[in-house]
Amino acid sequence: ETAGVVSSGQLTIKKSITNFNDDTLLMPKATFTFDVKPVDVTGEEKDTASGLKIQKGIAGVASQTIQYDNTDKPTNKEKAVNFDFSTVTFPNVGVYRYEVSEQAGDVKGITYDSKKWTVDVYVVNENNKFTPKYIVSKETTDSSKKPIVFNNELKTTSLTIKKEVTGNSGDKTSDFTFTLLLKENTQFETGQKVKATKKKSGAEEETVEVTIGKQYTFTLKDSEELILDKLPIGITYQVDETDKNKEQYETSAKMTEDSKEAQDYTLNDLKTTDETADTITVTNKRNLPIPTG
Repeated sequence: ETAGVVSSGQLTIKKSITNFNDDTLLMPKATFTFDVKPVDVTGEEKDTASGLKIQKGIAGVASQTIQYDNTDKPTNKEKAVNFDFSTVTFPNVGVYRYEVSEQAGDVKGITYDSKKWTVDVYVVNENNKFTPKYIVSKETTDSSKKPIVFNNELKTTSLTIKKEVTGNSGDKTSDFTFTLLLKENTQFETGQKVKATKKKSGAEEETVEVTIGKQYTFTLKDSEELILDKLPIGITYQVDETDKNKEQYETSAKMTEDSKEAQDYTLNDLKTTDETADTITVTNKRNLPIPTG
């Protein structure tokens, strides 16, 4: 078969998450829906090669869907589904014109493909039945025949949790205990894992996993960080320091989004990720009081 020409009544739609190349990325649950709709034509135009009249497509081809979920990996970033034109009752021979498009969904972090494809179905009379013989596809803005592919991208974001110890009696060698909770939602189910890196003092790094729906406990010393650099967009998290305001420390937190000015952050507040990178800096300040008595 020639590229963009199918010699049957089945038209294959391919889908690719083009930048999904990293095993550590978590694919959201997403349903992609593809529509095929008849296109209005003048009724005067003829296909040069066949002499057949170009006509408005006949309705009767159902929309199709392709599903992705949290278990998908780059090995199956490409999927396909078929439109079946053999179920359509065509009234005569001719070239029947359709448009194929992808519905714009609402899954956060997914970029949808707005491209439109023109599909011409060549119908002939075989055994006294009007039957699809060839299907030709091309981009609506391009005259060259090619197979239908919808390309999408998956965007992620990042969260960094930093520790600062200040004051003249702040102990920079002490461990402070934190909790992080990534909450499940319709796109990300409990038990799925997100990679994180703990940056320790002295440039040492440790790779860890944070499980969605399960509280993750970790410790940070002064200047240490926990970084989730491929965090899904649209997931809600809570960060808390379980040692806050203990041992005469005053604990405060600031949230920085990208390079914007830092804002006060209330520990354990709910925050939903977007495309902006979040940095939460938790400061424990302690100054030696004047001895009295």
